[in-house]
Amino acid sequence: MTWEEFLGKVPIFESCTPDEIASIVAVAQEHAYAPGQIIVTQGTPGQAFYLILGGRVGIERDGSVLGAFGTGDFFGEMSLLDSAPRSATIRAIDETRCLMLSSWDFKALIERTPSIAIKLLEVLSRRLRVADERMAR
Repeated sequence: MTWEEFLGKVPIFESCTPDEIASIVAVAQEHAYAPGQIIVTQGTPGQAFYLILGGRVGIERDGSVLGAFGTGDFFGEMSLLDSAPRSATIRAIDETRCLMLSSWDFKALIERTPSIAIKLLEVLSRRLRVADERMAR
């Protein structure tokens, strides 16, 4: 599967056009992680979004394992918009490849292509609304 195909399946980017996806891919970078290697650390400023191209990662908070993500999953999407502290540590379980999009590259991209920002905000708004409705129950 191509990077474009992977990104097109990510909920926050699924409404983007093929040209918008291509512009995101143009600023993304692929990184490889060895088993046990920490990708992001809880409490540090978020500076990037990650899409898992292959492998698995563990999700840890305060030393406890909360679960795992695998190929096609993503994390750090809020870091595209703010640099709030990471809520969890993400550690490679297997050999893992991720497509990484830094917040500064993404912000420069949305200055050039504001339609991406509008679509991202629509998706994040829907996700927030669903979360609020669940909390109200």
